[in-house]
Amino acid sequence: MRLLKPIHMGDAAQVIRICAQWLKEDLGFRVVEYRIGNAFTGSIDILAVDAVRVYLITVNTGRLSDALMEALTGYRWFLENREFLDRVYHTDEISLLGPPTLLLLSPDFPPEIHSILLQGLKMEFRLFRYIVTGTEDDPDLYVEELAAHGLTESAGEMDLDKIRRDLGIEAAGLEDEEIRDFLRSMRAG
Repeated sequence: MRLLKPIHMGDAAQVIRICAQWLKEDLGFRVVEYRIGNAFTGSIDILAVDAVRVYLITVNTGRLSDALMEALTGYRWFLENREFLDRVYHTDEISLLGPPTLLLLSPDFPPEIHSILLQGLKMEFRLFRYIVTGTEDDPDLYVEELAAHGLTESAGEMDLDKIRRDLGIEAAGLEDEEIRDFLRSMRAG
């Protein structure tokens, strides 16, 4: 069995760009801006939209508590500046007046995070666990969404061929069970 080990990328901006590429390719988001706002009043790592919603995306590359604070202050800052931002970025394809959703990507979450956020937040949010494998020069990103009851897909129900393509490991010849074992070990922490 070959084990795919996560790597730590020192360049947070590179991790944000890799995640933005995934958001565009896999979720169909249109990225409006990167690193908008500031550390004092609130900032957003990636501001994106789809046909209906506005996504305020924070990519955790450090401590989860810091990323949560950044996401919440970024949300407040966005609401305070929404009309101005819409005037600046508005096009036929981009409107920042849709309902906002907080989206947080992190390498790890505590098991109870969803229930805590559901009880404490009024705004819509989505949580995604990500893993970067490969090398800093040639990184591969794997992302899975967390649902209130855990992961939205179990390792048995996932499209393992899509995972092979997403991670670029087709040539490795890994068996389905090897990929399931990898996913289970990554979820276990």
